[in-house]
Amino acid sequence: MEEVRRAALGEFLRSRRRALSPGEVGLAPGLRRRTPGLRREEVAVLSNVGVTWYTWLEQGRDINPSPEILAAIAGALRLDAAGTEYLFRLVGQLPPSSEPIGAGVPERLLRMMHAQHPAPAIIIDGGWDLVGWNDVADALYGYTRVPPGDRNPAWLFFASERIRSETVGWEAHARRMVGELRESFARDPNRRMEALLGRLREHFPQAAAWLDEHEVVHRGAGIDMDVDHPRIGMLRLEQVVLHSAEAPDLQLVVKLPKPYTGTEERLRLLCDVEDAPLDTPEVQALQIETPAPIGNG
Repeated sequence: MEEVRRAALGEFLRSRRRALSPGEVGLAPGLRRRTPGLRREEVAVLSNVGVTWYTWLEQGRDINPSPEILAAIAGALRLDAAGTEYLFRLVGQLPPSSEPIGAGVPERLLRMMHAQHPAPAIIIDGGWDLVGWNDVADALYGYTRVPPGDRNPAWLFFASERIRSETVGWEAHARRMVGELRESFARDPNRRMEALLGRLREHFPQAAAWLDEHEVVHRGAGIDMDVDHPRIGMLRLEQVVLHSAEAPDLQLVVKLPKPYTGTEERLRLLCDVEDAPLDTPEVQALQIETPAPIGNG
């Protein structure tokens, strides 16, 4: 990377870091700060890189970050598509695909996904990578807040501390998901699932142990899942998986609100209160006791 570009990279990273507040990235404000924005240490933690290495990058030293690290830094600094492309090109790398979410997905399938509101709905491909999601799914799982390379519900189910903590009975659901991944592995002719399983095995000992058990689970409908959301309370959901005849590689996954639980009402307001303070009347109105399910439904 030439000297002028390295200097421009450092200036860009510093400006984006200083433009963010701790609250915008989920950090506590802490003690009074002498300068605005995030500290280098905080960006390094959010990007999962070393503080010294990130400091060198800001200083314009001649280092060669990988595309995965650049994507993580872009996510930590909340860069939009233009900012992410600029970051990659300053380093001399091709940016991630700027193809919009949903490109290549049949228009009817996208309309069906959005029509599920207020139920969270996503579209995944044969490697379980996300190719579409509705606003409720994004508010619940934060897909737009993670680097594009991490937008995979199986990866995030293990990697996201938020999803781990909010999913009631996370371990049982994670073990079942590993069995579903094994079934998808056999169905995937393009071998994308192979890379996902390898990544899970490398980073998460639990996933590696469960994969070694070779349990296979059919990915179907009727999976109950409770999510204890910190803002709006308990969400009782039932997963439905629909396969597209028009695009056999794609699946529409919907998490239907269970009736008589108050879940539908909470989901309708989730997008509006996701970024609101906890003490607003809208959020407090949702913090009510969740009714017990009626019968087995």
